[in-house]
Amino acid sequence: MTWLNPKRVLIVLAAFLLAAPAIAQDTPVKGGTAIVVLGSDPEHLNPGISTSYPVGAVGVNVFSGLVRLAADGRPEGDLAASWTVSSDNLVYTFTLREANFHDGTPVTSADVVYSMIEVEAPNHGRFKTAYDKIASIEAPDAATVVITLKEPFAPLLSLLTVFDAAVLPKHVYENTDALTNPANNEPIGSGPFKFANWVRGERVEIVRNDDYFLESALLDKVIFRIVPQDVARSTALEVGEADLLWGFYMPPADLPRLEADPNINTWTGITIPALYFVFINNNTPGLDDARVRQAIMYAIDRDQIVEQAQGGLGQAGSGPFGAGFAYAYDEATDYRTLYPYDPTKAKELLADAGVTDLKLRYVYDSARGAFAAAGDIMRDQLRQVGIDLVLQPAERAVMVDRVYKGDYDLSMQSFTSGGDPAIGYHRIYHSAEAGTPFVNATGYANPDVDAWLAEAGGLADQDARATYYRQIDEVIAADVPVMVMFDELASEASSAGLRGMRTLLDQRDGLEFLWFAKP
Repeated sequence: MTWLNPKRVLIVLAAFLLAAPAIAQDTPVKGGTAIVVLGSDPEHLNPGISTSYPVGAVGVNVFSGLVRLAADGRPEGDLAASWTVSSDNLVYTFTLREANFHDGTPVTSADVVYSMIEVEAPNHGRFKTAYDKIASIEAPDAATVVITLKEPFAPLLSLLTVFDAAVLPKHVYENTDALTNPANNEPIGSGPFKFANWVRGERVEIVRNDDYFLESALLDKVIFRIVPQDVARSTALEVGEADLLWGFYMPPADLPRLEADPNINTWTGITIPALYFVFINNNTPGLDDARVRQAIMYAIDRDQIVEQAQGGLGQAGSGPFGAGFAYAYDEATDYRTLYPYDPTKAKELLADAGVTDLKLRYVYDSARGAFAAAGDIMRDQLRQVGIDLVLQPAERAVMVDRVYKGDYDLSMQSFTSGGDPAIGYHRIYHSAEAGTPFVNATGYANPDVDAWLAEAGGLADQDARATYYRQIDEVIAADVPVMVMFDELASEASSAGLRGMRTLLDQRDGLEFLWFAKP
């Protein structure tokens, strides 16, 4: 087995990007409709209150943020025409472009302030990471937003994109419950596409916004087609009933077949490090003992899951924060050597903890075929050490409700890093109240870990950050509140004529750049 060295991750990532198939440099043309495959209905269409994958897929193309991230991760202006940062790195001042919401109402700084303070701070798992560092968000005039930090926070700009700080229309949301506002299902944004129609269980349609404040979209329309069945997604692409399938919903076993199809373009690589992991409910009797959680780590062959469930598109988990960030990795707590596949050791730990006849519920998103396959493997391997794993697939909205309210024992999840562990990964371990989606759902809480995460997130110097991450890694590796499975290798398949993918960092973003080359 060959392991990637986390200290060479940036080189590896660059190599993947350079190795990606070249896209013909045809002249972009306007018009046409692209059909994008989703594996399940979004819970709603408001990215300001959720980090859900299908919510983001639709919502980020309807709404806007202050900034967006280019393909190389560099922040560039979205609603913000420009910004300045004070010499002490505490005050960020943004000047807004002239822009309108889709109902014709101008976008102002009041919308930005309202969205961040009243909606995203209490409801968005990743934005809360930034908000905890913020002293104030102010609007001195209609075109200016000033964010003042309590202390320097290096990833701030990366957390002000539409994925984490979507600018919502204050006049639509004010004096309502943001979580139940009807506009979550018929969104009014300021992005490159306008909401058109949603037939639940079938499709979501968005159309070009001709009043967009940047260059308008090339496509007339994007249809997000809901295809719950794994086996039907790749087939839809092959028979011409879809144009774009992201790896998040692509059965990994289908990739070789799609690669061999001359009418389909495929891509594999890494844009944003992402981690696949299993939440372990630390409040479940038996799982409240770290020795039992360690036993589960020994009992699961994570390399087998990568190869058989993920089609080899990943690297078995190399520590609490994976392999995507060298400064957050410590060789001493590499899970591949610390917790190798060892059923005998697992049995010893279970016996030492006095745990027998343990029966656990594995709750997962039924639209994620790889999660089901991983569950089959885990069930067989846990049975060998005396643990009965019951697979409980659930429609995504039901899964989210159950897991984040604590009604599960094990649950496989995937979180994007957002380009920095402080953005996407801290929330896996930071203590959190039950009921908040897409944060720590394990019940694990360690004040020292919380404090070290806060310190690491506030530093720009990677060597200084590494000091805190080593402390965190040591504690987490012993406590094992979460079983890290693997770092994701992303993939994508598209009809041969589709162009403009991955113009921005996240595959779901920037659909306004898509267009069809003429045969």
